[in-house]
This record gives sequence, structure tokens and C-alpha cells, in this order.
Amino acid sequence: MYKRDVQLIEDYVAQSPEHMFYMFLFVWCTIQKGLSTVELQMDDYFKEGVESRHLNIGHKREGVEYYRQNSTWLWGRLHYLRDMGRNDPEIIAEAILMLLDAPGLGIAKSGFVLQCMGFDVACMDSHNLKRMGLKEGAFKDNPKAKRATRLKRNLAYVKICQQEGSEYWWDSWCNFVAGNRANRRLITGDAVSAFHVHCITKYK
Repeated sequence: MYKRDVQLIEDYVAQSPEHMFYMFLFVWCTIQKGLSTVELQMDDYFKEGVESRHLNIGHKREGVEYYRQNSTWLWGRLHYLRDMGRNDPEIIAEAILMLLDAPGLGIAKSGFVLQCMGFDVACMDSHNLKRMGLKEGAFKDNPKAKRATRLKRNLAYVKICQQEGSEYWWDSWCNFVAGNRANRRLITGDAVSAFHVHCITKYK
């Protein structure tokens, strides 16, 4: 699943900043929502823009707008960092810190953005934290902390992810959530994984 689908997403995102924004939007739509609802949310965004009712949670509206306005710069910078070292924990920690400039985006979802681009990191959401026996706030960012402190936390997060690796976390998460209450239409891990590609790449 990972080898097939993340490569498809990575190739799509590499084509343009606009495609990167669609991937960003996908990630934002997964926040506090079941995966199977994301396509509906994205469709509504393309009809209503930032006034979409699905962006009313937390800082979603501000975050999506931030990424829309900065997609060109982010596209260039993230590809540069990935080419420098997609497996390098310190580079990934820097990339996460850069993504955290968006209002309301946490470390886990920043990791998800990077995972979709082929970095060796993952989205340690509530499902994965529970599976590891960690508390939900284990990797909560503090924007007011010193840069060095935030980088240290990001680095710890990356190293936790890299104990098993991005591929493991992608595939095992897809299998874990398949067919659950929020994903009744996505009954296999393969379907969950392919749904990521479908939602991100359908907008040409």
C-alpha cells in the first residue's frame, strides 16, 4: 500500500504548488473528522472556498488559507529539504517546525504532510499513540517555547516514528482503521490507502 500510494501522491505533489495545496487541504480535512468524510469536505471547499462549513473547527479556516497563500514557497522549500535528506531526523524536525507556522496544525498532522511527500516520518494521531501506550498530548507543540526546545520535541517525535518507519505506520494505520465506525465504506486497508490517493489527485 505505502510503496504504491505514497509514491503516487509524491509524484502528484511534485508537479506543482497547486497540487501540494490539494494535499495540504486533504490533511486539514482529516483533523477531527473520519477519513471517509474527506472527499465531501474537499468538494465543498471547491464550491464554497474558505467559507465552507467544514472549516469551522478550530483554526482550520486560517490554516487552509495560510497554506493557500504560501503554497509556492512551501512547495520549493519542502522539496529542497526532502532532497537534502528525506530520512534525516534533524532535517525532518526542521521541516515540521516550518509547517507548524500554520495556525492550528500540530506535530502529528505536520508529520502526515511530510509522510505524503516521502519523508521517513508518520502521523502519530490518537489511534497510533494509543497503540503505542502514549498519552494523546505526548507530542503537543508549544509555539511560545524556544526554537531549540521545539526542535528537540520534533526530533523526539521523528525518532519515535523511525523506530518502525513511515511504511510500517502507513500500512498498519490503514489496516487498523479500515471498516471502523468512521470508515464503514472503506472496509480494507488497501481501500483506506487508495482513498488517500483518490482524494488528493482527483483535482487536476
